[in-house]
Amino acid sequence: MDEKYFKLRKAWRPLSNKFDLGGFLKIHPIHASGYFVMRIFSLKEKQYLSFYKYHLQYYLENNKTGNEQIFLAKVIEYIDKDIRSREIIHYYKTIAKTRIYKLYKFREALKQVDKWEITLTNEERIKKSVSYVQEIMDWQNVNDTRTVLSKLLFDEVDSDKFFIEYKNIIEERNQLLNELSEKKIEIQELQKSYKAIAPNSKIQIVSGDHKPLLDLFLQIKDLDNPLTQRGYLQGNPDTWASLLSNYFEYGDKNIPKDNNRAINWNSVRDYFIGKSGKTLLKPSNRNKYFHIKESKRTYQ
Repeated sequence: MDEKYFKLRKAWRPLSNKFDLGGFLKIHPIHASGYFVMRIFSLKEKQYLSFYKYHLQYYLENNKTGNEQIFLAKVIEYIDKDIRSREIIHYYKTIAKTRIYKLYKFREALKQVDKWEITLTNEERIKKSVSYVQEIMDWQNVNDTRTVLSKLLFDEVDSDKFFIEYKNIIEERNQLLNELSEKKIEIQELQKSYKAIAPNSKIQIVSGDHKPLLDLFLQIKDLDNPLTQRGYLQGNPDTWASLLSNYFEYGDKNIPKDNNRAINWNSVRDYFIGKSGKTLLKPSNRNKYFHIKESKRTYQ
């Protein structure tokens, strides 16, 4: 079970340590690995190793036959699984890209404690394999055939291990190259899909901020059809947020102080799920933004 690797907090009690995992109201031990990954998103980079070592200590104290190599391998497994999931399912969402970036940064930090090359990526393994093979080839090039054969066949120390390792490296390199080729094809297909839905240019906000635009979409979302007197549109908050962040941006002469022309998907989504801006639609605010009124016009 995942809980044997990570320390969970007690429900309905204050945190005994800032690195304990789980929510305040309810703890599900089966989700321990998910709690671990989600906790990374709220950490600062300087806390990564402290967070890792805290749970490593818990694991070693509660698993007498365990060791750091097993623990580190399990952590990398969970991180890589989450990265793959976000890249495949939620790749075009801003929040997904941000979290993928943080997971890679956490993964990179673990290289400082990795004595077993568990944190090596496929690309890094390919480079290492190719480099090792190139060293062997260079060594052969500066020695005549007889010297090479004498070295490989008649040395009493490690000659058989050399051949086995050489063979394994070539096989691993070929396998990784095939996997890399498949990934490139997969990425090309994703890029084609993205080009099919992504606009060539975005609508620009040339005056003021994006709040009036957000207000308009919040109103449109809740409009009733005058003919049926029922709600006209229905959509997921994620979709509404994507509509604003994917198709609108700040103009060249209206760039915010933080120099970020994009509209933050995560903050916009908070409005559509009711976490932010609850006063935005109150009547007292109607003189600040636009007001959609029902028209008497009828369509034949």
